[in-house]
Amino acid sequence: MSPHHYPTFALDDIANLQESAQVEFKLAGGRDGNGKLPEGMWESYSAFANTLGGEIILGVKEEQGQFTIEGIVNPMPMLSEIWTILNDPKKISHNILAPTDVQIIEIMAKKLIRIHVPSVDVKLRPIYVGTDPYSGTYFRVGDADMHASHEQVKQMSHKAEITLSQRPPNNKTSLDK
Repeated sequence: MSPHHYPTFALDDIANLQESAQVEFKLAGGRDGNGKLPEGMWESYSAFANTLGGEIILGVKEEQGQFTIEGIVNPMPMLSEIWTILNDPKKISHNILAPTDVQIIEIMAKKLIRIHVPSVDVKLRPIYVGTDPYSGTYFRVGDADMHASHEQVKQMSHKAEITLSQRPPNNKTSLDK
């Protein structure tokens, strides 16, 4: 399976929209209704990256367990902001997204932003929000983003260190240098 291949996520069945272990909806409407990145989106980014991966769909409203497609009036500034935040190590530990992982999609004549977050290799974990892995690491349980405990972050970091230390040695000899 190629690194950018992921299962098709059907938004066309509006009546059955629901969040899951691999799907998170955010309204992203902002106070004026013209669109604003939701703060909680980054917790979902961390959670998906540290577990099975998933889809964050911006522009979907939840009300009493029912989801409706609201859309985003002007998604372009939000796209720019997403990439700015992803590439700022003070806000996100690692940008793991390829350009094809963030898309504007249109459903029922409304624009949404779809963000495919892959599950990252254990050697990159934890992926976290902010500069402190102990306060900014999340994982996904069911349809919820859960804050990782101090011990869980230590375990992820330890597994990453073990994985890196087990890489095969460079086979170059002193003559190859």
